[in-house]
Amino acid sequence: MKLRQKSGFTLIELLVVIAIIAILAAILFPVFAQAREKARGVSCLSNLKQSANAFAMYTQDYDETMLKMGNGSDWWSLIYPYTKNLGIYYCPDRTEDGTQDSLGLHLDHLPGYGYNWGPIGWRGGGLLEAQSEDPQRPGHSYIPGKRLANLTYPSQTFAFGDSYDTPRQTMGIGFALCTFNGTSNSSLRHSGGQWNAAFCDGHAKSVKMKAGFLDGAFNNRMVMPASEEGASRGYCADTDSIINASSWSPDGMTAAPLGIACGAIPHALNQLPQCAPGATSNCWFPN
Repeated sequence: MKLRQKSGFTLIELLVVIAIIAILAAILFPVFAQAREKARGVSCLSNLKQSANAFAMYTQDYDETMLKMGNGSDWWSLIYPYTKNLGIYYCPDRTEDGTQDSLGLHLDHLPGYGYNWGPIGWRGGGLLEAQSEDPQRPGHSYIPGKRLANLTYPSQTFAFGDSYDTPRQTMGIGFALCTFNGTSNSSLRHSGGQWNAAFCDGHAKSVKMKAGFLDGAFNNRMVMPASEEGASRGYCADTDSIINASSWSPDGMTAAPLGIACGAIPHALNQLPQCAPGATSNCWFPN
């Protein structure tokens, strides 16, 4: 009687199969990670689009005057009556612990987006005037909003955008990387620095950004659109308005020039060199 032989994998065959699976996993895992990141970026863009719609409704209800700051007002709390959804203020790629309370509202963690205060924040130039003392509350700051009629390029001027700033969220060049500790453009969120932004005419889109070191900036870092024209028109309600330090809240950003037109600030900062290895002062990260 002939015995039936048992069939099965040899050790070599098993090792080959395992090696193939490992190679496929190494190829596919980065692809899956990129797909997840792309999905988070799309979710972020949707949030900003909804915020832009609420911003438009707010300005119409307030005689075409844009959002103000001060006396407990944050941009997201002012447009909340039009969104009725605190979830849209969270970027999926920003998860730092923290609590933000404003006008009786509560956020579970830090918002992912900042308002356009201008290229260098407190100096003005954006959708806000320069920070000053509140005439109604001596000893407290107040930043009035500008009118829509002040905008030279409303379809190119930022309303809100991605930000790492805290505790009060801005998207200014010297403010938006407050909690970002990376040293390359590729480490910026959303597929290597494709930040999302909402514009004053209500549309939202992805914008290529670049980052670097800036003495006196929050966390000693700066970020702005890679396009100089995009930065100039993006941050400035009027590109020709002259920017000076605020007497109420002066900053120490010595490399950010004073007394020049708002729209010229990105050009001036672009004259800073690319960072040499180990450099941490007034330079742009390598591409």
